[in-house]
Amino acid sequence: MNKHEDQKKALEQAAIDIFLELYNVNNEVPLRMVQQQEKPDALLEDARNNRIGLEVTHLFYDTEEARLMLSRSELTKPSVEGIDTFIKVINDRIQSKEHKFKDYSHDYPCMLLIRNLSLLFGMSDILGRKRNLVLPHGHFTQVWLLSRDFTPDWLLINLNEVGRGGMK
Repeated sequence: MNKHEDQKKALEQAAIDIFLELYNVNNEVPLRMVQQQEKPDALLEDARNNRIGLEVTHLFYDTEEARLMLSRSELTKPSVEGIDTFIKVINDRIQSKEHKFKDYSHDYPCMLLIRNLSLLFGMSDILGRKRNLVLPHGHFTQVWLLSRDFTPDWLLINLNEVGRGGMK
């Protein structure tokens, strides 16, 4: 494995660990990791021995975000255009993962975990634009968003359960 692959696996493992910690605190039937793998990235199992795959994707801090951060003051909220562009990135990532789904193991259902590593956009920004999110069409059983909201704490929500056009 090359250095890039090692870094990718380490990022995936960190996301899986955070996901499992938060998921297990908030759900009656806990999950544990069976193995890290490819397509999907992890094989999980619940306490009833039901297996489920977990595909992990990251939204990275990028050069455009760095430019935006450097050009604004600390107290200025990101522009509507900036948030809408970020939502488009999320939608494109979901669509890309959904397209690749046909190459995954279909021996068990599969969930998608989106880990937001952006320093410019947090959970509240994404939820504020949830009506613009385009979720997969049934390939993934659940789509989870793991994000901070300008605090050190990670938050986990199931995007399938977030009401469209209004908070639940």
